[in-house]
Amino acid sequence: MIKTLLNKKYGFLLIIFLIALPAFAFLLKPGYYNMHDDMQMIRQLQLEKCLQDGQIPCRWSPDLGYGYGYPLFNFYPPLPYLVGQIYRTFNFSFVNTVKLVAITQIILSALFMYILGADLFGQFGGFLSAIFYTYAPYHALNIYVRGAMNEAWAAVFFPLIFYFAKKLINQTKTNYIIGLALAFTGLLLSHNPMALTFTLPFLTWCVYFLFQKKFEYKKIISLVLAGLLSLALAAFYILPVLFESKYVQLESMFRNYYHYSAHFTSVYQLFISRFWGDGASVWGQNDNMSFQIGYLHWILPLLIILYSFFYRPKKEKDKKILILSSLLALVGFFTAFMTHQRSIFIWQIFPIIQKIQFPWRFLNHSIFLFSLSIGVIPHLVFRLKIKEKYQKICLTTIIILVFAFNLNYFHPFKSGPLTDQQKFSGKAWTNQVTSGIHDYLPKTAGTAAKEPAQDYIDQITPSETRYTISGAKKGTDWLFFNLDLDRNSQITLPLLAFPNFQVKDNQQVIDYTIEPELGRIVLSLSAGQHQIYTKLRNTPIRTIANTISLLSWAYLVGFTLKHLCKKTKSKK
Repeated sequence: MIKTLLNKKYGFLLIIFLIALPAFAFLLKPGYYNMHDDMQMIRQLQLEKCLQDGQIPCRWSPDLGYGYGYPLFNFYPPLPYLVGQIYRTFNFSFVNTVKLVAITQIILSALFMYILGADLFGQFGGFLSAIFYTYAPYHALNIYVRGAMNEAWAAVFFPLIFYFAKKLINQTKTNYIIGLALAFTGLLLSHNPMALTFTLPFLTWCVYFLFQKKFEYKKIISLVLAGLLSLALAAFYILPVLFESKYVQLESMFRNYYHYSAHFTSVYQLFISRFWGDGASVWGQNDNMSFQIGYLHWILPLLIILYSFFYRPKKEKDKKILILSSLLALVGFFTAFMTHQRSIFIWQIFPIIQKIQFPWRFLNHSIFLFSLSIGVIPHLVFRLKIKEKYQKICLTTIIILVFAFNLNYFHPFKSGPLTDQQKFSGKAWTNQVTSGIHDYLPKTAGTAAKEPAQDYIDQITPSETRYTISGAKKGTDWLFFNLDLDRNSQITLPLLAFPNFQVKDNQQVIDYTIEPELGRIVLSLSAGQHQIYTKLRNTPIRTIANTISLLSWAYLVGFTLKHLCKKTKSKK
């Protein structure tokens, strides 16, 4: 059956879908499920409101922070929600959109791993790598327990980055430069910590293939160009993160519970335990969530490493494949080591990696590298001097065991019927707009809001002031209203001050002060009529970042259209 499908054009896509189907079968059912990061729907809503309001790129999320808003997407990677917006365009509910984004992640990660694995080890090797990558326990943990959609989406681009980097080093082509740049852009727009920690596997990969090309200058320059292009494409997000993080209170995201030192794993948790739970990661080894790598996911790479020590292939091609798979496995074990307490000296030497909060996030790289290395097994099995039927039995047994060990993890602990209206009303709404309220809170705020923001005017001093509001309207990062005051007053707006909020009164820019408790904008107005318009303007760094990204994407679109036109003419 597999050979028949492979003989058909794009038949492998159907096989990949069938491989991934059991992993997302639950998501095809009606209803919703509980997850740790239960902010997926509200983030999707905030992005949609931004796009409908013309706030592109989205920076200020108006409903979060108890209705005072804060600059979520100025610092939080938007890619999963941009994907979700495609589904929203076709009128899928928010509930179904979140599930469809997860399904897309599962299918694409399997597909891209197959493409990479097939390029290295042939089609059967690609399928085996795709199966292991899809059914890694940590993959299930991200989707069904943690709800870590951004982190899960980062894993989509690991194999694609490896694939285009290898292609580019072996053959310098503009298409490969663009492919690598787009893949890295996807990673940058998915998850910052994963982009940071992926540096080691990526550099190891590049050095391996550059060594074979004797570190040709042209190859290195091509990789650098791809990196610069990816930074340019993602500049609208990357530059504000780098230069404007000083304006928000990020400290709470890296101390106390979130300090990296509280979240190391143990050898037992990584290699032996089969525990599966939906609780929290805690200090020590009493975690209520699983950090297992998966028995076959680490045993087979270990056997590959041992095999490479005792077996010396006669053919140069076989030798290179075995060395590469062993190298991948070794780096995989190193990334697993980075989750363990014994690696703390490395964390102290390179404090920048402490920003990933949880050392066990390195398991993303472990499962990627282990799954890829396992792709060599069909190549090795087919060279064994045994009958073909025993070769097939061996590979079939491995696949069956992967499903037997791990398939039962790919469903949530709790689920039930839920509508968009239920999620966006009552206590459920309050929980979402106040969850993570200290994340990205502007530094001008002394504390986070304890009560919901009012409409247009949060507070007026003196309290006996009589006033009327008319023509009031607001968007995601602006508000407008006509105001008539009977005396000189101070007006506190339901907006947190953040660079570069601009306030106009009767079309003239006016100054404002910032009250220290919540960091709200305060206007001192005289008695009489006023026309107040407040808008979040771009800072110079945002303007530069937007311009760089716009020009880069324009170039990319232009290059693609030019390439398609040439291809069409050549066919004629």
